[in-house]
Amino acid sequence: MTDSNNNPLINLLKKRLNLLTYTFLDENKYNQTYFQHAGLTNVDVRSYQLHGIRWLIERYEAGHGAILSDEMGLGKTLQTIGFLLYVCKVKKQTPCIVISPLSVLQNWTTELSKFASGLKVQIFTGAKDERNELAETIKKSTFDILLTTYEYILKDTSFFQSINWKVLLIDEAHRIKNSQSCLHTTLKTLDVPCRILLTGTPIQNNLSELYSLLSFCAPNIFRPKQHEDFVEYFRAINTDEDCKKTLIDLLKPFVLRRLKRDVLIDLPNKTELMIFHDLSKVQKDLYKAILTKNRSIFGTSEAASRTSLVNIMMQLRKAIGHPYLFPGIEPEPFEIGEHLVEASGKLHILDHLLTHLYKKKHKVLLFSQFTSVLDILQDYLTYREIYKYERLDGSVRSEERFLAINNFNVNDDTFIFLLSTKAGGVGLNLVAADTVIFYDSDFNPQNDLQAADRCHRIGQKRPVRIIRLVCQNSFEEVILRRAEVKLKLSKSIMENGELASGLNTTIETKTQLQDVLKIGIDKLLDETEQMDYAKIDFNTILGKTDKNGHWLDIEETKKNQNEDEQSQLNVVNDDDMYLFEGINYRDAAQKPDIDFFDRLILNDEKTNTKSTESSNQRTSERPQRRQMTEEEKLTRAEKSRETKARRKQEIEEEEQKRKERHRARLQQLWASKNYNSSRVSLSDDEDENIDETVQTDNEDDTSGETKLHYVFGNVMKPQLHGEKCAISVHCVDDSGRWPSKGVFASISQRSKEPENQYTLAYDMKDIHMGDTHLISLNDCVVDDDEPSCDQYMALIVAQHNNKFDFTALNSALRSLAEAAKQFKATVHLPRIGVGSQGFNWYGTEKLIKKYLSSRGISTYIYYFKRNDGTANNKRLHEQSYNNSKRSSSILDKTNSISQLKVHLPNYLAGVHIFFHDIDDTTKKRLQRFVYAFDGEINETTNVKTTTHILALGDCKDVLALQDVCPNARVINIEWLDACISHGKKINTDIYEL
Repeated sequence: MTDSNNNPLINLLKKRLNLLTYTFLDENKYNQTYFQHAGLTNVDVRSYQLHGIRWLIERYEAGHGAILSDEMGLGKTLQTIGFLLYVCKVKKQTPCIVISPLSVLQNWTTELSKFASGLKVQIFTGAKDERNELAETIKKSTFDILLTTYEYILKDTSFFQSINWKVLLIDEAHRIKNSQSCLHTTLKTLDVPCRILLTGTPIQNNLSELYSLLSFCAPNIFRPKQHEDFVEYFRAINTDEDCKKTLIDLLKPFVLRRLKRDVLIDLPNKTELMIFHDLSKVQKDLYKAILTKNRSIFGTSEAASRTSLVNIMMQLRKAIGHPYLFPGIEPEPFEIGEHLVEASGKLHILDHLLTHLYKKKHKVLLFSQFTSVLDILQDYLTYREIYKYERLDGSVRSEERFLAINNFNVNDDTFIFLLSTKAGGVGLNLVAADTVIFYDSDFNPQNDLQAADRCHRIGQKRPVRIIRLVCQNSFEEVILRRAEVKLKLSKSIMENGELASGLNTTIETKTQLQDVLKIGIDKLLDETEQMDYAKIDFNTILGKTDKNGHWLDIEETKKNQNEDEQSQLNVVNDDDMYLFEGINYRDAAQKPDIDFFDRLILNDEKTNTKSTESSNQRTSERPQRRQMTEEEKLTRAEKSRETKARRKQEIEEEEQKRKERHRARLQQLWASKNYNSSRVSLSDDEDENIDETVQTDNEDDTSGETKLHYVFGNVMKPQLHGEKCAISVHCVDDSGRWPSKGVFASISQRSKEPENQYTLAYDMKDIHMGDTHLISLNDCVVDDDEPSCDQYMALIVAQHNNKFDFTALNSALRSLAEAAKQFKATVHLPRIGVGSQGFNWYGTEKLIKKYLSSRGISTYIYYFKRNDGTANNKRLHEQSYNNSKRSSSILDKTNSISQLKVHLPNYLAGVHIFFHDIDDTTKKRLQRFVYAFDGEINETTNVKTTTHILALGDCKDVLALQDVCPNARVINIEWLDACISHGKKINTDIYEL
C-alpha cells in the first residue's frame, strides 16, 4: 500500500490546497431570482445548474480556475453564462474571453443573445485584414465578452496578449489535453487570473491528460514540473485504496461532474447496441490483397515496424468501409447504381437499416471518421432519392453549418444528417434525431460519446438508439473492445468516487499489432459464407417503435417477447458500452487464424514465383482441339455479333423503358406541385449541328466575334451597348443548397427568383449535372443613359461536392449557347473557379470561346474589383485577369491594371514531408501548398530524405516514428498551417510532439 502521508508530492499538493479559502454561497440567496436580477433571462434554471453556477463563482472568488465536466447535454453553456453575468455585471470585472470550436461559435452567439442580452459581445473572426481592423476597434471599445476560435488564438496571439482578460473560458477544452501542443502553450501565455474549462470528457486516454488540464486551470497548485511525478504516483489507483481516495480528494475542489442519469430523471433512455456485418466479395479480395502485398511487415525484419503496421491497419479500415475508397476499384463507366451498395457489406446493411428506420418515422444522425466516406454516403443518398438529408463536415462554412442544423431540426421531412465525427461531434444540439448510427467508430471512444450526445441531451423527448456498424471477425471488434478500457478509466475516476487502473490502452508493440490484424481472418475471409441482410429482423434487434415513431424502451419490448426472442435482442444498458451477440473477444490470434494467414501468404508466394511455369505447363498439357474450318469461324463470328447486337438492343430498350418510367414519375410529381421546369433542352438540330458552326480555335484570331471581353464589374449589372437581352451566368452544384456569400449574395440582392427556382428544382428532382436553368429577371433597369433590356439568370450545374466537373460544364455551355442564340442575348459570366486550387481556367476559357464567342455571341468575363479585399485576393484576381489571352477593347482604360509577374515564395525548399495518419481530405488540401512553395511529399518514410513527419497533436506513434526516421522531426500538423498562414517557414520547436 502506498502511504500518501510519506509522499513529498502529495504532501506538497495538500499543503497548497489548505492555503485556499472558499466562501460557500447561500443557495437561498443565490437562486434563480438573484441571477435574473443580474441579467439571466428566458430560461428556467434547473437546481443542479444553479449549483454549478454557484460552484464556479466559489472557485473564482478563491482565486483559481476549474473544470466543469458535466456529461454532454446537461447545459454547461447556460451555467457558464450565469457565471459570466456574475463576473461582468455583479463584480464589474470585464472583459472576459470565450474560446470555442468554429462549429459552436454560432451557438454561443445565440445562447448569449437569448439568455444574457444585457452583455456586450464582440465576435473576433474573419480574414486577416478584417481581423486587423476589428482588433483596433476592440482595443478602443468597452465590451463584456469576446468570442473567438482556437485558430484565431494561434494566428493573432499578440492581439490577445495585449488585453487584460479577467476570465478565460475554453469550450470543448479536451483540445488542450496535450500540454506540449501549440494551442496549450499559446493559451498559457495569456495572463488571466481565472481559467474555466468546459469538457464532457476530461480523460480520453490517460491521467497525464487530466493533469495537463489541471495544471492549466490551477497552475499554482498543479505545477507543470510535477506532471511526471503525479502520473507515476497514481499508477497504482486500481489496487491501492489510499491512492484512490487521495486522487478523489485532490480533484474535488477543481472538477465538477454530474451525470444525466442522476440529475435528468425525465430524460428518455439511451440504448447502445452493435449490428454486425461481413465483407462483400470485392472487399474480401481487397482485404487479402492488402495483407499479401505487405506480407513483409509480418516478419521479424526491420520493415516490420509499428508505423508500417499502423498504415496497413488504416488501409484495412478503408477496405471495410467501402472498396471504392481505393482508386481503380469502381467499375467503368463511372455511373451511380446498385453496385455502389452491393460492393460494401457495411453500406449494404446500412441500406436495409435506413429503409426500416424511414418506414418507422425515425430521424437519424449518421457519423463517419472520414469525409471521403461521407462523399460515398452522399452519393448513395442521392441515388436512393427518397431520403432528404443535410451534411456537415470540416469544410462547411460557419453560416452554412447553422442553416444545415436549423433545417434538420425544423423540417420533419429531413430524414438524415451526415456528419464527420470531429466536426459534428462537439457543441451541436440535434435533439430532432432519435437514432445515431456510427458507420465507422473512432478508436478514441470519447469522440463517439460526444457525437452521440448531440441528440441525447436536454430537450430530447424520445428514447434514443445508438447503433454501431461493426465488421464481424475483424480487427474492428478487437480495437473497440480495447477502447472500452479508456471509457472505464474515465468513468471510474470521474464518477462514483471509484478509480480504475492507469492501464495503457494503446497497442504498444508491433507483435501486438501483427496479432490484432490476424484475429478472425479465418472466418472473415471465408468465401463459403455470406450474410443475407434481407432476412434481418430489425424489430428484434433494435426494439419496437410506437405509432408516433418513438422507440419503445427495451424493457417494454421484452414484455411482449418470449424467451427465444429475448435471447436474440442485442442491447447495452448505460453501465456497459457493448453487448456482443455471444461473440467472445480474443486478445490474441488463435491457431485457425494463424494457419489461415500462413496459407494465404504461402499461396500468394507460390502464385508469384510459379505463375510462368504453371502457365507453360497448362499450355503443354492442354489437349489439342480440332481446328475449325474457315466457314465455321465465320458462322461463329456472325452468331457472336448477333448475340452482342441483340443484348445491346435489349439493354438499350430496358434503359429507355427505365427513363420513360422515371420521366412519367417526374411528370406526375411536377403536375401535382404545379411545377414548370426552367431547364434549357438542347434541340435535336442543335445537337447534330453544333460542331459545324464552331470555328477552329486559332490563337491569332482577332475578329470581334471570336473575342472574349474581359471587364471589371458585377456580373449582375451587365455592361450593355444597346443590346436588348442579357444573360448573367453562374455555376451551382447539385446539392440544392444556395450559399449566402460572393456572387450568390449579389444574385439574391438583385432578385430572389433564381434562389427560389433553384431550390424548387432540386425538390422536384430537376437538378442534374450538365443542366442549364434559365430564369427571367423581369424588372431589369440599366443606367439612365442606357435603354432597358430583358435580363435572364442562367444557373449552370457543373459542381458536385464543391468540385468542378469539366464534362458537365461542357454540356451546360452547349445549352447556354442555344438559349443565347434564341434570345439574341449577350452572355455575362464571372471568372469561373477564381480562388479554387488547381482549377483549369485555360480549358474553361477554351470551352467558353468554342460554344459562345466563336458563334457570334458577345461574351463578357467579369472580374470583381475588391476594394476592401486582402492583398492576396487582389493579387489573385489581378493575376487571373492578366493571364487571360487578350484584354478587351471594351475595358475602360481607368479599369486597366499593370501586368504582374507573380513569383510564389519557396520557403519550403528542402523540406520533405511525410503525412502520418492524416485523412485524405486534409492531406490533399495541404499537398498543393507544399508543392507550390517548393516542398516535397514522401509517400513513405525515407531515412535519407524525410525531414518532417506531420501528425495529429494526440499521436501515439511518436517514438515509433522517431525510430523509423531518427533524423526527421515529428511535429504537429498545425505547423504547416502556421507556415501557410504566415507566408514563411516557422520554427518547429513549439510544434514538436
